[in-house]
Amino acid sequence: MADDYSASIITTGKLTVGGSTTGVVDTTYDTDWFKISLTAGTTYLFSVAGGANSGALNNFSTVELSMYNAQGSIGSYLSTYTSATGAVAQFTAQSSGTYFLSMRSYYTGGYTVKAATPAADDYSANAQTTATLTNGVPASGVFERLDDIDWFKFHADAGQVIGFTGAGVVTNSSYSNATVYDGNGNYKTYVGQAPFIATTSGDYYLAVSAGGLLGTYSQTMQIIADDYANDNTSSAQLFAGSQVSGSIDYYADVDRFKISLEAGSIYTLTLKPQGTGGGAPSLDIYLPSGSYDYQNSGSMASDGSVTLRYQATVSGVYGIGVRGTVVQSYVLSASTGELDDYGNTQATAAALALGDAVSGKLQGPRDIDMFKVDLKAGVTYNFALTSDAPSAYNIASQLLDVNGQSLASLGYTGSGSTYSYTPSKDGTYYLSQSNYYANTGNIAFTLTASAATDDFGANTATPGRLSIGGATKGVIESGGDRDWFAVSLNAGGYYWFKLDGAAEGGGTLSSSSYVSFKVLDSNGNQVAGTSNYSYGTGIIVPFTPATKGTYYVEVGSTSNSGSYTVKAQLGKADDYGNDQAHAAAMAPDSVVKGELELATDKDVFKLSVVAGMTYSVELGPQTGTDYYSLNLDVSGPGYLNVRYVSSNDKVVRLFEASASGDYYVTVSASSSNNWSGTYTLVAKSMGIDDFSADAKTTAVLTPAAPLHGVIGVADDHDWIKVHLDAGHSYVFDLKGNKSGGGTLDTGVLYGGLASMTLLTASGTSLAYSSLPDANGGSDPRLHYWATATGDYYLDVRGTGQAGNTGSYTVAEFQANLDTTGPRLLSSSIAAGAIDVGLKPTFTLTFDETIMLGSGVTLTDGYGAVVQGAYGPLLATVAGNTLTVDPRANLMPGMTYTVNLPQGIVVDLAGNSTGSQSFSFTTTKPVSAGTNGNDYLIGSGNGLTLDGGAGTDTVYYASSRSSFNISRGSDGSAVVRDYRSATGDKLAGVERLLFSDGGYALDTDGIGGQAYRLYKSAFNRAPDQEGLGFWITQMDHGMSLKEVASLFLSSPEFARTYGSATSDADLVKLMYQNVLGRAPDAEGNSFWLSHLQSDTTRAELLTAFSESAENQAAVAQVIGNGFAYTPYG
Repeated sequence: MADDYSASIITTGKLTVGGSTTGVVDTTYDTDWFKISLTAGTTYLFSVAGGANSGALNNFSTVELSMYNAQGSIGSYLSTYTSATGAVAQFTAQSSGTYFLSMRSYYTGGYTVKAATPAADDYSANAQTTATLTNGVPASGVFERLDDIDWFKFHADAGQVIGFTGAGVVTNSSYSNATVYDGNGNYKTYVGQAPFIATTSGDYYLAVSAGGLLGTYSQTMQIIADDYANDNTSSAQLFAGSQVSGSIDYYADVDRFKISLEAGSIYTLTLKPQGTGGGAPSLDIYLPSGSYDYQNSGSMASDGSVTLRYQATVSGVYGIGVRGTVVQSYVLSASTGELDDYGNTQATAAALALGDAVSGKLQGPRDIDMFKVDLKAGVTYNFALTSDAPSAYNIASQLLDVNGQSLASLGYTGSGSTYSYTPSKDGTYYLSQSNYYANTGNIAFTLTASAATDDFGANTATPGRLSIGGATKGVIESGGDRDWFAVSLNAGGYYWFKLDGAAEGGGTLSSSSYVSFKVLDSNGNQVAGTSNYSYGTGIIVPFTPATKGTYYVEVGSTSNSGSYTVKAQLGKADDYGNDQAHAAAMAPDSVVKGELELATDKDVFKLSVVAGMTYSVELGPQTGTDYYSLNLDVSGPGYLNVRYVSSNDKVVRLFEASASGDYYVTVSASSSNNWSGTYTLVAKSMGIDDFSADAKTTAVLTPAAPLHGVIGVADDHDWIKVHLDAGHSYVFDLKGNKSGGGTLDTGVLYGGLASMTLLTASGTSLAYSSLPDANGGSDPRLHYWATATGDYYLDVRGTGQAGNTGSYTVAEFQANLDTTGPRLLSSSIAAGAIDVGLKPTFTLTFDETIMLGSGVTLTDGYGAVVQGAYGPLLATVAGNTLTVDPRANLMPGMTYTVNLPQGIVVDLAGNSTGSQSFSFTTTKPVSAGTNGNDYLIGSGNGLTLDGGAGTDTVYYASSRSSFNISRGSDGSAVVRDYRSATGDKLAGVERLLFSDGGYALDTDGIGGQAYRLYKSAFNRAPDQEGLGFWITQMDHGMSLKEVASLFLSSPEFARTYGSATSDADLVKLMYQNVLGRAPDAEGNSFWLSHLQSDTTRAELLTAFSESAENQAAVAQVIGNGFAYTPYG
C-alpha cells in the first residue's frame, strides 16, 4: 500500500485551525505530516479520533504527536494524552508561520486529526477565582486546556478533616492532581485519597489540575469527623487485659491509644476490623519516648483479625496506633504481660551441657532464647532442634562466638533439623533461637548439642593421609564439618590439590554446596585455598611451599553434607607471574600468547606506554569462541579511565595513557565459567585523538567549510564547535561510507548508528541526529532551531562497538537563508545517451543536499512505466546525489525516459526543482549474430537464433518462470513460452536475459568456470548476486587465476580453509571440499611438491576447480544451465 502522507516537509497533508483532515496509518509506526499555519503566542489543541469505516484506528495508546517548524526541524515533542476514544496534545506557537504536525502510531487504521483553539477559562488559577466550595455541595467546572488549573475557595477550622471527591472527567485516579493552598496562595499540601487536615482556621484554596484531561467535572468537599487523634494528645486509653473500640474514619486515618507495659514482658495485641470492605489494618508501636518502634500489617486470621506479639524493652506508657485505608470500625485488645522463659543476651544465656536436651518457647517475633556451651577445637559438633512450629513459622537457630559473630546456622528449613560446626579453638560458644514470625502464639522447641561421629578430625592429631599422585575419599557428615589430610611437600615444588564431589564423580557432595578447600601449614594457618564460602566442588588449589614439611589439606562445608574425593598431584608450571612484582614485559602492537593453567590463574603483564596515546587491549581464546569466559583488567598510575567496548569475538579495553611509563594488564578467567586454556593478547597503539570531547576542542565547523575527522577508537567522541544565531534554523549531516564522506559506517551496525548530539558547552543535550528514510538521505541528520545566539558543540561518535571506526565529514546548512531550489549539475547517464547497458543504475548530482518525494518514474518508448522484478524503480538519496535503480533488466534498443515531476526534489529548506526529464537508449540488438558480443530478441514462440562467435545474449521480455529451457547434446538450447506449442531454437548463445534475472548456458565457458570456482573456494553453491558480479568481471577480461587470488584473500575463504593453514592441510581440504574425498597418496604428494616449488595457491585452487573430476561432478548440477543476477 502506498503511503498517504510523507513524513517530511514534502507532505501533501494539510490542516487548518478549526478544521479536520483524515489519514491512514498504513504500516506499523507509520508517520504522517500535516502542514498548518499558526500564530505566535496562540495555544492550539490537536486531537486524533478513529475514522468512520471498518478499518478505523481503534487503539490510540501509541499515538505520538509532534510539531516541526517550516524547515522540518523539531520544534516540540508534544505530550500526547491518550484514551480509549482518541488522543490529544497541546502546543503554543513561539512565532507565526508554517508548521508541520506529525502523527505517528504503532497500530494501523484510518483516523481524523483536528486543530482548534481552546475556549476561554472558566476559573483562574489564583486567589481571584470565583469558584467556591461548601460542605456537601458539588461545584462544577470545565477543563478547557490540557494544562488547565482551576482554584476553588473553601473555609476550614483548625483540626477539621476535609475530604474531596470528583466526578466527570475528574475521577478518583485524578486526586493526585489536586493541591491545597492557604489564604495567601502559599502551597500547603497535595491531596490524594487522604484528606486535608487544617492546622489553623481560615480560608483555603483547592487547585484542581487537568493533567491532560478535557471536559466538564465537579468537585465536592466533605467535613469528616475523627474519633481519636494520631499523636500524644490522644485521650484514648487501653489497659493490659482489656479492649477498646474505634473506627477508621477516612483513608490513612490513624488512632493512637496509650497503654502501660512492663520491661521484658510479652503482650498479645489483637486488632479485629468490624467491616467487610477489605483492606487489612495495621498496628504501630510507639516507645514511651514517643519514637516509632514497630509496625505489623500481617498475621491476619481467617476472621480478619490482626495479631501482634510484642516484648517491651523498658517499662512505661507506650502508644498503640491503629492505621487503615478503608473506612470501618474495629476492636483493639491487649493481653496481660507474659514473662520470658530464657534471656535474650549472652550475659543472660542459660548453660547447655553436651548430650542434654533443653526445652523452651519463643514468645514473640523479638524473643531470643540464648544458651551457652563449651566446645573443643577440631571436634565436630551437631546441634539438633525440633519445634512445633508450622512450616510458615520455622525457628532460626545459630551458633555464635563470644563476639556475637555467626559461625553456623539453621535457617527456616523445617520443624526439625540439625546443623554442625568444627571449632578452630577451645572456648565457650552461644546458641541463639529466634522466630520473626512468632505473632500468633508461643512456639515450643527442644535443643540438643552433642559431639558428632566424624571420619577425620580437623586437627593434627586425627587427620587423614594424602600422597602426591594419590586420592583419598572422605565424608562431610553434616554442614559445618571440616576434615584435615596430612601431606608431605618439598620446598619449591608446584602442587595442585583438587576436590571432586557429585558433579565430578568423586562422591555425593553437591556442586551447589558452599565449601572450604584450603592448604594449611603445620600450625594450622591457611597458606592457600578458598574462603569458607566458596561455591561448588571441582576446585583446584595450586600451592608452592617455601619450606619442606608436613602440610594439611582441609575440606569443609558450612551447610551441606556428602562424600567427596580429595586429590594431590604435581602441577603445571605457571607461564607468567600473577602479580605486578612478577609481571612479564609486553610491547605495544606485539601479540602475546599465554595460558591460564587453572581457572584461578592470573597472568600479569607490564606494558610500556606513551602519554596521550590511546591503547586498545584485546584478549581472546586461541581456540573456540568463548571469549566471554575471560576477564581483562588494566591499571596505571593514579586514576585510570578504562573503557569497556562491546565486541563479538574478544574482550576489549580502551584507555588513554595519562603519563608515560609502565601500566599493568591482568588476564584471568571468569569465576562463573571455570575456564582454563590458551589465549592471545595484544595492546594496539591507536594514536592520539584528533579532537577532544570537551569545549577545548580545536574542531570548528561553518556552513562554508565542511569538517573532516576520524573516530579512532570504538568509544571515541569528537566535539565540533559551531556558532548559531537565535531564530535561525540549522541542519547538520554526518557523512560516512554511505555518501562518500568517509569510511565510518553511518548505517545500521549491530543494531546501532553512528550519530551526533548538539550540546551546550557544559555538555547538556539539545538535539539528536536520526537516520532519514531513503527519500531523505542516507546519513544521520540533526535539525535545530536556535533559541539563543552563541557557541554550541556537535558530539560525533560511532556505535561503541569494536570495529565501528573510520573517517567522516560533517556539513552544516543554514536552512532559513536558502530561497532557491536544487540545481542539477550532472547525470552519470547523459541525456540522449545510446548503447546504455541493460541493467543501469544512474546517479543525478545536484548543487546541494536534497530530499525526495514519491513519483520518480522510468517509462519505456511506449510510455509504459517500468515495473521491476521487485516493484517500481528504487530512488534513494545520499547527500546531494539521487540514485535511480530500475530493478529490472531493460530491453535492448529501447528508449527510456526518467521523469522527475515538479516538487519531487527539494532542498533542506523545502525549495523544489522544476519538472525535469531525460531519455537514453539501451544497446541495440542484432537480427543475426556476428563475431562480437551480441544481443538478440527472443519470443519463445518458434524463432531460430544463432549468436555466432563471442558471448551472445538473447533477451526475453517476461520473467524466467514464463519459459521452459531445454538443452541439446550439441550445446544448443530451446526456450519455449509456456503458452506456445513450439519454442525458440538457439545456437551459439551463451546467456539468456529475462526481465527478472539472467540464465547462463555457457557451462563450459566463463559462466561454468565462475560457478565451479565459487563452489570450490567456499564449499557452497554460489549466491546469484555474487556469481553475476564475477561473471561480469571475467567477461571484461579478468582471468580465472586473478579471481582465485581474490577469493583466497577473502574472509569467507579463511573461515572455510583456515587463516593460517599449512600446505598439507590446504591440499587435504581441497580434496575434501572440492572433490568430496580424501586425497590419494600420489595426488597428495604431487600437489605438495608443486606448492613448495612452482605452483601458487591460486593455481592450486583453479586446478582443482577445473579438474575433470570436479567438472563432471558439478555438471550434474548445472549441465542444463544456471540462474544468476546480471551485474552492471
